[in-house]
Amino acid sequence: MLQGKKKHVWIILICIALFCSSTTTAFAYGKGAKGPDVYAVQGMLKSLGYYSGPITGYYGNQTLQGVKAFQSRYGLPATGNVDDQTLQSILWAYGNLKIAKKPTPPTPAPPPAAPKPTPKPQVPSTTELTVEEQQMLDLVNKERAAVGLSPFAVDPALTKTARLKSQDMVDNNYFSHDSPTYGSPFDMMEKFGITYNAAGENIACNQSVQAAHEALMNSPGHKANILSKDYTHIGIGIVNGGPCGKMFTQQFIGK
Repeated sequence: MLQGKKKHVWIILICIALFCSSTTTAFAYGKGAKGPDVYAVQGMLKSLGYYSGPITGYYGNQTLQGVKAFQSRYGLPATGNVDDQTLQSILWAYGNLKIAKKPTPPTPAPPPAAPKPTPKPQVPSTTELTVEEQQMLDLVNKERAAVGLSPFAVDPALTKTARLKSQDMVDNNYFSHDSPTYGSPFDMMEKFGITYNAAGENIACNQSVQAAHEALMNSPGHKANILSKDYTHIGIGIVNGGPCGKMFTQQFIGK
């Protein structure tokens, strides 16, 4: 338990690549496949520790071995193919992945000479939501209203960091909560002076706002973030690009 102002600080860090089809019919794909579905599975298996190769969207031998290792660990037939049951198990495992906030290290002794200040990352000048960002906000707040929760307020600082995170994923060709540019979502918020009692992040890769929202709400972990009583403010960043067409970032804080 943390002491001080920021008590019970935690984050549910979950991400999902949202596939083009919204049906639930049986399917399977394996070695030789390529596209956003494979890209998403590679990203999730990498975060879960079952895949150490590059996230390319191509289903090669390393991906095959990673899927087999996951299937064996979760008592599934080790076929190496991603079928409905395997995909749901990967989504469940990834949706329940939690990363705790790193404790603040002790303040080191001041250096003999002050280092040259590092310039802050450039932030988009506008804080108004785009049409697509407003559409996603309306969908999220409609879900909250349906269960008796207050709507999210838009936080301008979170809007900026959410856009930067989506753009960073496009520019650096990755799909993860840990950014090579900004670090973890906690690190990023702290760099931009955002304070909170609780914080979280959802990221998604898809072709449209509606499809992204529906898939997020069909994932227990993402849904828990959207319907959390601990969060009061949201920032949404949607950027064109990436393997699925658009990158989505939702960042949440509770004040």
